[in-house]
Amino acid sequence: MMESSLRRLLIAIFIVATVAAALAAGPGDLAQARAHHPGPSPSPSESPTPTPEQRIADLQQKLKDNPNDFISRAQLGELLVQVGKPLDARDQLEQALKGGVDDARVWYFIGQSDSMLQDPVDATLAFEKAELRDPANPGVLAALVDAYLSMNRIDDAKRIANRSVQLNPKDSSSYESLGMVQLNEGKFDDGRATLQKALAIDPSDSRAKMLIARSYLAGPKADPNTALAQFTTLLAADPNNADLLRGKADALAALNRVPEAVAALQQVVKLEPDRVEAEDAIAELYLSKKMIPEARQAFTQAQKDHPTSEVPWVLEAEYDAQQKNWQQSSIEYQTALQLSKDNPQLLSEYGRVQLTGLNQPAAAAQTFAKLVALHPTDAEAVFFLGQAYALANRWADARDQFKKAFQLSHSYEALFNLGLAFFNLNDLREARGVFEALAFSPAAKGHPNPQLWFVLGDTDRKMGDKRSAVYSYKQFLALVRKGPAADRARSYIKQLGG
Repeated sequence: MMESSLRRLLIAIFIVATVAAALAAGPGDLAQARAHHPGPSPSPSESPTPTPEQRIADLQQKLKDNPNDFISRAQLGELLVQVGKPLDARDQLEQALKGGVDDARVWYFIGQSDSMLQDPVDATLAFEKAELRDPANPGVLAALVDAYLSMNRIDDAKRIANRSVQLNPKDSSSYESLGMVQLNEGKFDDGRATLQKALAIDPSDSRAKMLIARSYLAGPKADPNTALAQFTTLLAADPNNADLLRGKADALAALNRVPEAVAALQQVVKLEPDRVEAEDAIAELYLSKKMIPEARQAFTQAQKDHPTSEVPWVLEAEYDAQQKNWQQSSIEYQTALQLSKDNPQLLSEYGRVQLTGLNQPAAAAQTFAKLVALHPTDAEAVFFLGQAYALANRWADARDQFKKAFQLSHSYEALFNLGLAFFNLNDLREARGVFEALAFSPAAKGHPNPQLWFVLGDTDRKMGDKRSAVYSYKQFLALVRKGPAADRARSYIKQLGG
């Protein structure tokens, strides 16, 4: 559970605290997503009914009466975000866009939906569009900073955070964003000082306090005792704050006080019985401490308590794959895919287990083919489909996939494997063209590939070009002096009269 990367610690807050706060906010309280400041102008005609569920029902009835009431669609999308239904929310918000409600608020909530759906790329694009429509809004700028950090785009996050401070010098969330960027840069003293500026503006800014406490859990000079003291103080004033309890658990885990850390997370489980994250965190904590039986038991409990969530199955599958428990990992991925059948990350990870762990290229090809059908421009998926075909000796199919992968990515790996496909199809002229292009490229001078020179030598030899073959084998021997491949290269050179 404990990570050395501050980015993961802070982005966890973005996912858990920022979105959770947005869920608690009403449509007129956009700033709850980061702090207590006004967000984009609220849409008109908000329903006065007292609960989100009642307001949702009212809006749904209005849309039955008038499907072209796109302002009501936008409001419905926002409310669906608040009650934790991001897929439905995104559908309503996109329909509102098509109906002409194209403002910062709609794009902001689309970004929140994408964040909840764990789609950081689309979330970032949505927040960027919100920023174009309301470039000074602190809530929008804060969300964009968080999104850039989730993508590890530190420079972009810093640019937006600095602009937010310049445009909103009396806004605590702007300093909060800048402080978080500085912490992610490893500038801990600067980050904490900036977060103190946020607290000087708004002493009740609990997120700034939490970020300061979390900062002591990261970096080469981590100080979990200080972090624990700060979390304990914050919890004294807010004992049922789930994010503070998670921070306390992290600090206790760093101090190897495992039972106490688990107890803190179990408090979160009681506070959030419908969410699986805390139970997963307990299992991962045990894994990090090499308490494997306890971790297995925790995964089993999470799977039992949350039968519709694929996450505990995925986490256990990842662990088993790391331990090369391939068959067990495969079973766990299969269960996860029954719960989330078109999840691209699951399909990719399961396909790799089939391909490299279980040595089942035909089954892996089926998995990657499904992934490619869902995402035809995913160069990595196309490449692995080619790999599966190659290991199954389906070289014509492998050639076609490697060609597509290279067209999509222009990567060395895709082109090299395309050359291998040509070679295995006995299309030697095409193979030599690929291998020579790679071997004599400017980039190859600094990073020579021994395997490339060997297969180029084999290609030249089969084509009857003895002089070129000898040259290629000698280039290989300059890089690899010993071993069976080196012995074979010397034998070929001798046969060729070199």
